[in-house]
Amino acid sequence: MLQVFTHANFPLMGRIRWAFFAFSTLANLLALYAIIFIGFNYGIDFAGGTAVQLKFNERPPVDAMRAALEKAGLGDISIQSIGAADDNEVLIRVEQRRPPAGAPEGEGGDVSARVLEALKNAEETGAATAGKIDLNMASVADLESWLAQRLPAPAAEAAAGGGMGAAAVAKTIATYRTEHGGLFKDLAELSAIPGLPAEAIRLLQSQATLGRFTLRSVEFVGPTAGKELLRDTGLAILGSVAGILIYVWFRFHKWVWGLTSIVALIHDVLIAAGAIALTGKEFSLPVVAALLTILGYSINDTIVVFDRIRENLRLYRDQDFVTVVNASVNQTLSRTVLTSFTVFIAVTALYLYGGDKLNPLSFCLLVGVVFGSYSSIFVASAMLVVIYNRFGAKLVKA
Repeated sequence: MLQVFTHANFPLMGRIRWAFFAFSTLANLLALYAIIFIGFNYGIDFAGGTAVQLKFNERPPVDAMRAALEKAGLGDISIQSIGAADDNEVLIRVEQRRPPAGAPEGEGGDVSARVLEALKNAEETGAATAGKIDLNMASVADLESWLAQRLPAPAAEAAAGGGMGAAAVAKTIATYRTEHGGLFKDLAELSAIPGLPAEAIRLLQSQATLGRFTLRSVEFVGPTAGKELLRDTGLAILGSVAGILIYVWFRFHKWVWGLTSIVALIHDVLIAAGAIALTGKEFSLPVVAALLTILGYSINDTIVVFDRIRENLRLYRDQDFVTVVNASVNQTLSRTVLTSFTVFIAVTALYLYGGDKLNPLSFCLLVGVVFGSYSSIFVASAMLVVIYNRFGAKLVKA
């Protein structure tokens, strides 16, 4: 069996444990400060509102965009660049306004339309008024309808004779656009689309326009749904903690063992949540999944250490409790380090290459994996030693 530490015998339960307690206390205080005074950057799932993701053909003019959206009277907005710098993508969040009593909440489509309209410059607005179609913004249905009205009748009905009708032309253009970064940069690109009829190319090059951006996605969550989701998230975490407490209590026949494991879990989740608040990363459903994953990972590591402590307590009844705990922690140290290291490598790869959507999740997991392993040794096990020294063997010996 691979061993990182051969015959490890570090004095982990000696006086050094107080240094780790001090570190944990400081880390938790910092996490609480970040959560209470900085707060979470709630994603659209929890905050409610509309999120519009756009891709520009050049560097997005963020200041001009913010001014245009504020002028449109959309309320509180935030504009965030996402992806690599040369992706030229932005995420615009518009806070959900509370509707009048009795009014429906579903205004996401109206808000996104107002966002897109507010961002158009004079040239784009004039082109739309003149009946030109924006090939970077048009949906397949809009493009098909526009083509059907303007293509000569034989070309519009060519599908029946084996040619390309308006629907096929629209689909071909949309597919090419998707495969080439979601944006046309020049109308001359139409000539490079395989199979596109010459009449359609001439029509589009004379009567179409290319806007500066394209719509990537729109998400909408009402305020009621956001609050319910936030409440359910808290209940899910509390329910998980309660279930783990009961499981550990029955497994080790001592409620103190369950209590120390729960303290370690709260320690890990609090620090991971505080790291999210401190860095301003989006608090979304994937982050909730990460926090629940940390709960499972941390308790698994703690159970392994506790199992070894219980086993050794039965084998070496005459040995001092602190000595047995220290030996047990050292015996499981290689397993703890190897398991944590392999998980850390996988999560690091996810953090580096998982993209912006998975960045908060993978960051939360990175923090959780490190502190989950740390707490199994320097929080849960060390607390058993402290309780033993303070109250004797009755509470802790299984």
